[in-house]
Amino acid sequence: MRERIELLTFDLDDTLWPCTPTIIAAEKSLYEWMQRHAPAVTARYDSLELREKRLEFMRRRPELAHDLSRLRIESLHALCDEIGCAHDWIDAAFEVFLEARQQVRLYDDVAPALDRLAGRYRLAAVSNGNADIVRTGVSRWFDFSVSAAEVGQQKPHAALFETAMRRAGVGPAQTVHIGDDEHRDIFGAREAGVRAIWVNRSGKAWRHDGCSAEHHIRDLTELPAILRDMDA
Repeated sequence: MRERIELLTFDLDDTLWPCTPTIIAAEKSLYEWMQRHAPAVTARYDSLELREKRLEFMRRRPELAHDLSRLRIESLHALCDEIGCAHDWIDAAFEVFLEARQQVRLYDDVAPALDRLAGRYRLAAVSNGNADIVRTGVSRWFDFSVSAAEVGQQKPHAALFETAMRRAGVGPAQTVHIGDDEHRDIFGAREAGVRAIWVNRSGKAWRHDGCSAEHHIRDLTELPAILRDMDA
């Protein structure tokens, strides 16, 4: 007989809200702030060129991939070194970005589904990104969060899922992970021995030969019934 599900771990970006428009809006806010406070940078590069500079920096510094906040800050320092301008604006600039990055818009299905699930299970966020469950407004549903920066590894590394289970005091048989990314979420959860549910909002075909999800869903409205069946 299977153990009862106790813990649900959720990815955040592109599972609870769309990530790309959030990041684009945050980078727009950052660039507008930099036009006023770091004009030496914005005179040299437009916002798209700055994004490419950051991605180039990320490719050069893969050891920072688990900590997107530090990576963004370090990329700004490297930019200042390149241009020959002062670094004293960088911390304030990053806070502008980070605050805007927390301004998320939940998918319509998320709040009703989490309202139902939070009363029955413990919920934890497990994310590679730097969204904060308090500042994004979702902490009312979640018991805690685990980030790649905190653990020192990024999904699909099993350490993130293991950290969440250890914190909740449960094992893999009592845990289900829900996420949108076939590799980071589903493969990562399976590597930790955890059952996983793939959130496939766009209806794309499954393309990961190395693992399979317990269930494929279009949105979170399907979760309560599926979890009841998994517990039966």
